Amino acid sequence: MNNPQYGAPQHELNVLSSLLRDVRSAFQLVDWNRNDEPQYWLRPGHFQTTWLGDAYEALLPDGLADIERRLKASSGADRAQIAADALTARMISLYQRRAATGDTNAQWAVNQAYYPHSEFWAGLHGTFRHLAQPTWPANPEHARHDAYVTTRTAQHPSAAEGIPFELTRPRGYDSDARARELTVIGAILSDPTRAQQIRYSPQSPDASPYWLQPQDFGDPVTAEIWDALITGPDPALALPEATDPNLTPQQRTVALIQHITTRLTYNDHHRSTGDPAAQARLDANANQTIGAWLAYASSPDFRPDPGAPDFRPNPDHAAQYAVTFILEPSISAAVEDLAGRVRDYGLSDASLGRIALELSTTEHGLGQLAERLDNAPRTALAGYSTPVQTAKPAPEQSEGQPSYTSLPTERRVLISLMQDPSQLHHNGPARSLAEQDFTQPEHRYLFKAIQSLPPDAAQDRWLLNNQAQQLARHDGAPPLDFQELDNIGLAARTVKVAPANQGAGSLVTMTVRRTARDASTAVQAAAQETLDPRALIDHSREQLQQATREALRYHEQSVPEPTRYNTQQANVA
Repeated sequence: MNNPQYGAPQHELNVLSSLLRDVRSAFQLVDWNRNDEPQYWLRPGHFQTTWLGDAYEALLPDGLADIERRLKASSGADRAQIAADALTARMISLYQRRAATGDTNAQWAVNQAYYPHSEFWAGLHGTFRHLAQPTWPANPEHARHDAYVTTRTAQHPSAAEGIPFELTRPRGYDSDARARELTVIGAILSDPTRAQQIRYSPQSPDASPYWLQPQDFGDPVTAEIWDALITGPDPALALPEATDPNLTPQQRTVALIQHITTRLTYNDHHRSTGDPAAQARLDANANQTIGAWLAYASSPDFRPDPGAPDFRPNPDHAAQYAVTFILEPSISAAVEDLAGRVRDYGLSDASLGRIALELSTTEHGLGQLAERLDNAPRTALAGYSTPVQTAKPAPEQSEGQPSYTSLPTERRVLISLMQDPSQLHHNGPARSLAEQDFTQPEHRYLFKAIQSLPPDAAQDRWLLNNQAQQLARHDGAPPLDFQELDNIGLAARTVKVAPANQGAGSLVTMTVRRTARDASTAVQAAAQETLDPRALIDHSREQLQQATREALRYHEQSVPEPTRYNTQQANVA
């Protein structure tokens, strides 16, 4: 939800307004998990609006103290004016430091400060003074939730304007699955120390220290609850109330649930401009109903199955419930989603570099998924059936899918290479050609024969055809079509074609796209089978690693070799 006057998201403006109006708002942004220097979980980079991020950086922590000092020195003065003066001076200092490191944008802003009536700084000062007014439509008590939306908007950008983020997508789900997810959430609400069962030490410093993540939940509502409770910025688990020894367990649980429901309400408020379902939840006061369910799930009387009223889950088994009922069932959907990203973003009209990046990103995501699964307390049955499971190969190409093949291009490249085999050793796309770039068997073995023969022998049609047939017999391939071999050989003697580089790049590109398509198809097919989650991840990584190697091959082999120093002529005065 953008503010039309300033062209910036309302929640970002609200954060700055809260800090300018009440310096105590900053305590809502403190990461209480850190016991050393005060750290803030909202960072300048989370702001989509650059000048707001710069203003936030100038305020915390010394800028707020500067405002307080100025207020004490000028008792009775206009607080909004003093806050705007202090923040403007801090931003000038910030831009001066950046300009000293060569930041041209910061240098421009510094230069504007030397003009007696700078429109740039006068505009900023007026904006800060407006945000610091008590009449600004935001409550400083809600600074935590405005900051949360700011953070989540940066981490989960939505395609729909006005909707800050979407955490997950719904999938096959029923009331039993929801009850199991509420069991895990309720166990931690009743005793926050149980969250230690979910923690691990990831290899990546940027990864979450919890192996159970919101995207593992089947219901978007429970996913958002888990994010507000455990994994999100400023989670309920990090509140001082979560570890306050003066609170009873009931008071502690009430404080955590209040934090979660307020966050859900605030998120729906920001989403409501573009999401009718969010507005419907607000109108129905649905988040208060969710709070009541959370209170029931965290109570000793919780019964997840109305049909079995005598059964009560053991909250001390929260980690085992989490891995068995939430994490493991989510693996196949997560793997299928990752494979879908390759098909959706990495193939159509994408460069080879983009395909390689998408493949390596997907492979990294599978690695993190495997790391989370390996650190979860899986049962002894996990992996029991892995040795006898075999992942199916990629299905046959369905009608309507791009073939990523071109037999005429393959013929033209082979004809050019037979006319001048030395092109394989020149810089350019031809140097990166490999046998998998030729899809017809006759073309593949002709190329292998050209590679294996000396350049002069590779131009001899008789020797070349015989070498191709021998290589095919050595590999156990069916006999090659002599007519196709003979036609290419005849064309090499009678037809003038373009250099091989002009067609080689197309062949390599089609191989990369074809391999990426087949890998993603194989991964999606395997995800729909009942493979053990760990075996599914390993199979998927193997498929994508091969596709990644193909995508990187062109870049590795088509880069010109460095020129040696002894071949360069020195300039002599």
